[in-house]
Amino acid sequence: MAKNMQNTGYRKLDVDAYDPENYNENDEGVDTPGLGPDERTVSSLMSTNRLEDALRAALQNPPLNTKNQAVKDKATQLVAKVLGSYKASDIEATVKKLTDEEGDTLMKYVYKAMEISPENALCQLLLNWHAQLVARFGLGSIIRVMSDRRRL
Repeated sequence: MAKNMQNTGYRKLDVDAYDPENYNENDEGVDTPGLGPDERTVSSLMSTNRLEDALRAALQNPPLNTKNQAVKDKATQLVAKVLGSYKASDIEATVKKLTDEEGDTLMKYVYKAMEISPENALCQLLLNWHAQLVARFGLGSIIRVMSDRRRL
């Protein structure tokens, strides 16, 4: 038997907090209104034909923690608008300049845009983006996006 079983001061980690039975999906993030990319900035960058800067601006501040689906859909449509303005030959060069986090965020937007967009031409372009993202970031990007609890 151990000498001092009454002293539990060495326990600094609350193991009960990690119990899967106590997980509450609503506790993860607070509702943060007003998140999402700045539409004016993205539109002004697109009008000056600075598509790469417009894409980076659209990928900043994704509305992942908000519960308002209208905000998420609006941000997705904005990113899809930026992606739709690219030529197919420019996609690979742009994807190579993205960071890992930006690549995962863009992959989330691509999947969501495929879900909500009925246009066949845009879906074809989104599949081109998807192929370039998988070529650059690998299958791990798909797994990270699919397993992430924060959805668009």
